[in-house]
Amino acid sequence: MFGLQWQGFAPADLQRFAHWQREAFAALESVAATLREGETERAVARRIRHAMKTAGAQNWFHVPVALFGERTAYPGDFGAFEALPTERVLRPGDAVILDAAPIFEGFTVDTSLSLRFGPGGVPAALDAALAEARASVLEGVRSGLTMRQIARDVDARIAGRGLRNCHRLHIGKVLGHRVTKETRALLRRRSVWGLAPRQVGWFLLRSARSARGKPELSPNWNHTRQSDCPAPDGLWAIEPHVALDGFGAKFEELLVVQDGQAYYLDDALPHRRRW
Repeated sequence: MFGLQWQGFAPADLQRFAHWQREAFAALESVAATLREGETERAVARRIRHAMKTAGAQNWFHVPVALFGERTAYPGDFGAFEALPTERVLRPGDAVILDAAPIFEGFTVDTSLSLRFGPGGVPAALDAALAEARASVLEGVRSGLTMRQIARDVDARIAGRGLRNCHRLHIGKVLGHRVTKETRALLRRRSVWGLAPRQVGWFLLRSARSARGKPELSPNWNHTRQSDCPAPDGLWAIEPHVALDGFGAKFEELLVVQDGQAYYLDDALPHRRRW
């Protein structure tokens, strides 16, 4: 799609992605610091939207999400769209996931912050699994494994720890997905139903084409045949999501795959500092 870039990013572009990723995480942390008992997921999601706009967000790849308590663990037959915020209220001791995919100056970032509301923190078993997943994705890319093999390896490691795999319940069953840059300044604020139509449309079109036997086109990174190829060059938002005893946790951050190299864009994000 002319004007939408998904690979071949210049160093200056990567620096801007890193800058906006940090700004997005700072916005999530600012909202986390103001959480109040009794407020709803919808109220907090609105506050995330405001914080991101204050930071400079012009559009959205997906709407801001807040999940509380048992909903962070995607209970039962949790449908993909059930992650949208509800009237569920925040209670002491609840697990909390704050997630948003804002677009700044055309740069799409997708960020997720996990915490416990009140004393204590994310259970150590979940943080250990997330840290292992982060490392194994990077190692798998550098070893030349396919995205499908990497996703299945991550899933097996999660199962081996006796944890619930929640990212298989994400839209597209994704462990990760591509992010893009809109190069046409005049189109950066164009919105349909609150979302950036070019970015979302490109994503849906590529998903459909990859499902017809062209995994190299896939914007999704999952355990299916749609991801049966090494990770193509570009930026990938990696988002493993695990749960134990009704407490869910995840992170989401950008992985660079380019010119035979692979690395995370920033090693000083909130989940890394927590670990």
